[in-house]
Amino acid sequence: MSVVFGPNTRRVLQFLTHIEDLSPQEIDRVAGLWRQTSSQTRAEAWAEVRRMTTDEERYRILVAASVARRAALDAAQSHHRHDWAFWAAVWDAVMAIAVCDRIGGHYDTLIAPVAAVMPSLGVCRQDQLGTRHLPDAVLGGTGRRGQP
Repeated sequence: MSVVFGPNTRRVLQFLTHIEDLSPQEIDRVAGLWRQTSSQTRAEAWAEVRRMTTDEERYRILVAASVARRAALDAAQSHHRHDWAFWAAVWDAVMAIAVCDRIGGHYDTLIAPVAAVMPSLGVCRQDQLGTRHLPDAVLGGTGRRGQP
C-alpha cells in the first residue's frame, strides 16, 4: 500500500476516524480555541510545513486536509453546529499530524485546539508501522507482520 496522506498516513487515518466521535460541546470548544490562536502564529506554522515538505508530500497532506475538512463538516452538521472555525481547526490539526516532529513547536500551534478534546494528539508521534502494515493497523486485521 502506498502512503496516501503524507509521511504519517496511519496517524492521519486514526485521527480521521475519530472526528465523528466529538460531542457538540467538544466541537464548540475546538472552534473557540482555534479562534483564540493568532492568525500570524498559524501562518508561521503553515510556512514551516511548506519549508519542511516536498511538493509530493504537500500534495498528499492537502488531500488529507480536504478529507479531514469533509469529516469535520459532517460531524458538525450531525450536531447542528455550523462554525467554520471547527473545520479550520481540524484542517490545521491534520496538517500537524501529517508532518509531526518535522515542524518543531509549530506542531503545538496547529494541533492545540483539537488536542484540547483529543489529548493523545498533544504529543507528536510518528507512524510506528511501515506502509506494508497499514491495512492491518487501520482495519484491525490480523495479517502477517513483517511480510511485504
